[in-house]
Amino acid sequence: MAIGKGLLAAVAIVFLIVGIAAGYGIALTTMPTAAPAVTTVTAVTTVTPGVGVGLSGEVPIGALLALTGVLSSYGENSKTALELAEKDINEWLKARGEAWHVKIYVEDTATEPKTAMDKVMVLHGRGIKFFIGPMTSAEVSEIKSYADANELLIVSQSSTSPALSIPGDWVYRYCPTDVIQGPAAARVFFDRGVRYIVQVWRGDTWGDGLAHATEEAFRALLKKTGEAGDVIRGIRYDPAAKEFSAEAGKLAEIVTGLIEKYGKERVGVSLIAFEEAVAFFAAAKAYPVLREVQWVGSDGTAGLSSLVKEKDAAEFAVKTKFLSPIYAVAASPYKDRVEKYVKEKLGRSPDTYAYAAYDAAWTLAIALDLVDAYDSKAVKAIIPEVVAHYFGATGYFELNADGDRAFADYELWIPWPTDGEYDWKVAGIWHAVTDSIEWADWWSTAVR
Repeated sequence: MAIGKGLLAAVAIVFLIVGIAAGYGIALTTMPTAAPAVTTVTAVTTVTPGVGVGLSGEVPIGALLALTGVLSSYGENSKTALELAEKDINEWLKARGEAWHVKIYVEDTATEPKTAMDKVMVLHGRGIKFFIGPMTSAEVSEIKSYADANELLIVSQSSTSPALSIPGDWVYRYCPTDVIQGPAAARVFFDRGVRYIVQVWRGDTWGDGLAHATEEAFRALLKKTGEAGDVIRGIRYDPAAKEFSAEAGKLAEIVTGLIEKYGKERVGVSLIAFEEAVAFFAAAKAYPVLREVQWVGSDGTAGLSSLVKEKDAAEFAVKTKFLSPIYAVAASPYKDRVEKYVKEKLGRSPDTYAYAAYDAAWTLAIALDLVDAYDSKAVKAIIPEVVAHYFGATGYFELNADGDRAFADYELWIPWPTDGEYDWKVAGIWHAVTDSIEWADWWSTAVR
């Protein structure tokens, strides 16, 4: 769907008003401070808002979030960001005198693909055609065929598997794929002197894709420099696993053999995991050799609340310099607004994907406003142009031909002790254009 000059002008006007609605203009400087509750779907009735006759009344958007399971802290962050988005959007609509308002219905997927499918079917049965989430690539993969067949628009804030980069489907992803994250992780290892990586990864769509992307990128660095090295595909574990003593024992054997050949400074462990990383660290503690090498995580571990709450896990992360790449967002008043709100509600800073969830709600609302109908085809067609003209909590971005975020740098997060407690700190940033890392001053001093 092409957008004419008139519609582009309308987009520009909309985004000017978005800035006001978010509290940075002059029209709504006395916005209410209480955020509306984001309720579950249990009270929803079937809705057919304004199809073909203009939007009116409640316009529903579903949110499929991991409020329990191995991404629960991420899900809580996104839920809280969506509460703020709903509030801001409805203030904007009210200020414009619109006859409709957004209602976001949150369902817990428990970080399980089958549950995600059950929840999307329930919400669709009640007339909902627009969804934020699911959060994992395994969940998106599970619901994709159903969404495509029923023309349900899916906007995931955190699914990154390259296997889901499919042009023309009904899935947009407001995050970069692991084709970009893999090189970031590879560069972290390489710049820290590691030449032999042992991979440990979650055996699902996301884990398989990121393990492959990291291996390819690291082998490319070895080839480019002519240096000796290797990537050992060590352990692919069951995503349902809760205890990792056998896996930790096997990893210790592999690492011991590599250290004997190449020295501990040249050996590293790539752990591609979600919240089960805490349990893996608990098992790894039994093997002192695993504390002698450097580890690198992923966006699945960056910012996990459990990794800083569990002292033993945090200490293991510090000892192994466990840096976790997660895509960076630009500094802006919109990012600050979301961060402040989440901190007030949850007592912690949000992960990057919570900002993307906020932007997903806004861009869906803007697209709905522009087409003035609860029409998933029309909204799907206009979303790329809406995004291209939008500046929000994650800054400016574009969608590529596959419907994924086209580019990003990556921050490197690590648990770090502060005033007797652990919290996440940014140790550096990987720049995609130059494939280089800009280390924070504090980190450069800390690792001397």
